[in-house]
Amino acid sequence: MRNAYFSSILGAGFALLAALSNGTVGVLSRSAFKEGLDHTAVAFWRCAIAFSLLSIIILLRSGGLARLVSVFTGSWKIAVCSALGIFTLYHFETQAFTYAPIPLVAILVFAGGLGAIALDILILKETVTTRKAFAMTMVFLGGYVVIAGDGLMTGSIIGVSLALIAGLGYASFIFAWKFFKLRSSLETFWWCLAYGLVMLAVPYAWSGAPIPSVNALPSLLSLGVIPSFFGFYCTILALQHIEAYKTQVIESSEPFFSALLAAALFGEWLTGPGMFAALAIIVGALITSMPERRAVSMQVRPIGEQD
Repeated sequence: MRNAYFSSILGAGFALLAALSNGTVGVLSRSAFKEGLDHTAVAFWRCAIAFSLLSIIILLRSGGLARLVSVFTGSWKIAVCSALGIFTLYHFETQAFTYAPIPLVAILVFAGGLGAIALDILILKETVTTRKAFAMTMVFLGGYVVIAGDGLMTGSIIGVSLALIAGLGYASFIFAWKFFKLRSSLETFWWCLAYGLVMLAVPYAWSGAPIPSVNALPSLLSLGVIPSFFGFYCTILALQHIEAYKTQVIESSEPFFSALLAAALFGEWLTGPGMFAALAIIVGALITSMPERRAVSMQVRPIGEQD
């Protein structure tokens, strides 16, 4: 019981660290745009930098190359997760920042993944307590208000759509990683980045493969290290300790950090109702992150399962 409780605390901590790290994506991407890079270049280079950093770490470890080769067997599952969590998220989220304010994109990226939470419960048979159901309701309603209000007032339809696609991809990645029961090892993470880098290279090459200027390097290096390497790996570690739906809901606190940075650096804010909706999402995330020692829960049965 104590180990399970500690594991729940640890998982929530990793998810919150991931949210904090991912909250820097908007301001760092916008900074890279100011240096003349388009969204395909930003998405490609942030992945390439994270991939290079991880490659160095693995090669410096004893037996790292051998373990890397051994993980390749059956890596099609990793490729699926990479298509969802690396390509779909990086490509569409980065492009959304060119059409909509940073706080709005951050909220919508999460809102786009609300449907994936239902998959976690119905297919992975994850248990939802009464308290957690209330928290998820707050998150759903908050997401709806943001999309119906700020989404149509401050962002274009293209920006809203791109952010929702990115969110659906990321949430589906969390579900798929848990569904495939992939290990949260550095080697697995390496293959995930490798597949994603190959996919991101296609739109990057199609746009002419622009080479970043020296002035763009600080933003790109920060993107590669903070959200792409540290934040993404924290998400994978969180999935080893807590349920997929809980990881998704806790990481919904990311817009809070995005909004603070966007307001401080670019003066971008949500509207009044949007701020209240964002607060509801964050409170719901905090409630979900709180471990329960003993609780009466509601087990949602998968479709088609008999009593």
